[in-house]
Amino acid sequence: MKKTQAPAFKRHVWIEAEVARLGTMSDADLAANMALDIRSVRRKRNLLGIPPYRPAKDTRWGRREIALLGKLPDAQVARFMGIHMLTVGNKRRALGIQCYARKSKSWRRWTAKEIALLGTMPDGDVAEKTGIKKASVAWKRCKLKIPPYTQKRPKKLLTDWTRKEISKLGKMTDADAAATLDLAFSAVRAKRLSLGIPPYGRRSGNTTD
Repeated sequence: MKKTQAPAFKRHVWIEAEVARLGTMSDADLAANMALDIRSVRRKRNLLGIPPYRPAKDTRWGRREIALLGKLPDAQVARFMGIHMLTVGNKRRALGIQCYARKSKSWRRWTAKEIALLGTMPDGDVAEKTGIKKASVAWKRCKLKIPPYTQKRPKKLLTDWTRKEISKLGKMTDADAAATLDLAFSAVRAKRLSLGIPPYGRRSGNTTD
């Protein structure tokens, strides 16, 4: 019998207004509302680290609680009331109250182009390119669970070494040689061992390989 494959679904290009709806209702309801496959909704929500929607249980909003909306961060209001932060955010948006963060000078609405840069270069370079503070860049990248940029070092074959590069081996630690030659530590150590060169300090009996 042939295995049945799950039907393919089209990749959806999310706009900011649609992203803002993630977690404000169940993935199934949002998928039906936007005429999308539920897998697309769930995948996008998980990618952005947005928790799934959980309906509030008998949350009572009095004048005192409503007065806090927008004057304090949603998370702080949620802790005060003992409810989920999303419940607070949903109530605030339903009443058309601006979020607390927008009143601060550090608040920023990230564009799709700016988000696309995260993880593709060091946070400092993203900050310089976008004009956003480096700390804010790092915070946004971590919030979206995007791994930091790591420069891929070129592969180095055992036969692809110059005399000048070989002269560094054993004269300093493998880690220092790797940093000096801009090579991977494993490549430096492998070449040194292939030439039978003792590690730095071995001759004086200070280190072991």
